[in-house]
Amino acid sequence: MHKVSVSHQEIDEELFIRSEKLKINNKTLRTPIKAVNMRCLRNDVPLNPIVKGVNEIFKELKYKDIKKFCSGEKDETNIYKSINTPLNKTDKNTEVNICFIQLPDLQLPKNNEIDFITNISYVYSDITPLPLLQSLFKSNDGIADLELFMGFMQECIDSINRLNNKPILGIIPGTIPSSLIGYLIDFYHENDITSFAFDFQGRIHKNYEVQIRAMTTKILELDISNESFLYSCNTQRGKVSKGSTIIKGNDIAVYNYGFDVMGDSHVKSKMHPDVVKKLNERAGNDLNIRLFNSDDYGHYKFSDLDAIKEMYPYDETKITLDSFNPNIIKKRATDSQKLFNTERIGLELMKYKHILNQSESTYDYINTKEQIRDSLDKFRDFRSNLDKLL
Repeated sequence: MHKVSVSHQEIDEELFIRSEKLKINNKTLRTPIKAVNMRCLRNDVPLNPIVKGVNEIFKELKYKDIKKFCSGEKDETNIYKSINTPLNKTDKNTEVNICFIQLPDLQLPKNNEIDFITNISYVYSDITPLPLLQSLFKSNDGIADLELFMGFMQECIDSINRLNNKPILGIIPGTIPSSLIGYLIDFYHENDITSFAFDFQGRIHKNYEVQIRAMTTKILELDISNESFLYSCNTQRGKVSKGSTIIKGNDIAVYNYGFDVMGDSHVKSKMHPDVVKKLNERAGNDLNIRLFNSDDYGHYKFSDLDAIKEMYPYDETKITLDSFNPNIIKKRATDSQKLFNTERIGLELMKYKHILNQSESTYDYINTKEQIRDSLDKFRDFRSNLDKLL
């Protein structure tokens, strides 16, 4: 099986922030890097090219629809069209693309249905991610769920390996009991899979600190960190506290756990549609914009465009303020917000790379960021506990 080529690793001495050169399907990039949500790419919203390098797209498929696609009852070309449209806005020659298939149902695909979903991921990815399962590890029987999970993943791996010239990305669900993560990584390792995507399932890193520690420890014990990379998917920035307009940057904080790439959260809201409708009606014509401030690592909530002007980095972005106005083009406003935040985080990661390359301290730099400063000692403890394994 093809693997990700990992070289020129640089790890901070105080935090587990790392930089490494990756070669994936003959495309080269330097981490840490922020993945771009392909569905947000627009010709009328220019993204700074310096932050580009990895693109992700998520496709959720319900089991009833998979059956219909496989039987011919539904036209599968609609799926390919929905992926190709945003994919055509990327540089397929230099940028790494990853197509995640998310399965929300307890009923899992089988036989030719598995081939159907793995073929989609394979064709549209430079490294083929195994499916994201949203229904397992919700019960009290983690061992039974692990057996079901690994059995399904083995079928997916076998399906991909029928004709495979790309690396495979193993999935680690955030909800898996931490005591079972070692068994799961051993399973992947036995299948020659050494790169992993940790699925936060729309929650912040604080919910999964024990699982992340178990994952990292196992990777280091197997001595495969020099042939693997870590992807953070469905990562959440957190929720705003009542009476506050600022959310601390829980998303960018995941790089302190050794993640190389961070994607967006694609988990749908669990609120009842009627509740969502009432909230939208209550908001009226007010804007609901959340922008990342790289000065302090806070996500700021704004209700009007004028309030943004004070903190807006006019000299560092070509995304205009009008892009956030939903009264002009609503979809553009939503996309612009996500692209702006991706750009701001991406530019911060460029600074991380420079600091590591110069053998300087990321701790000293991040200590200037007020919104996550109170978490730094915890991140430093995480790093120091790994010393004997590094």
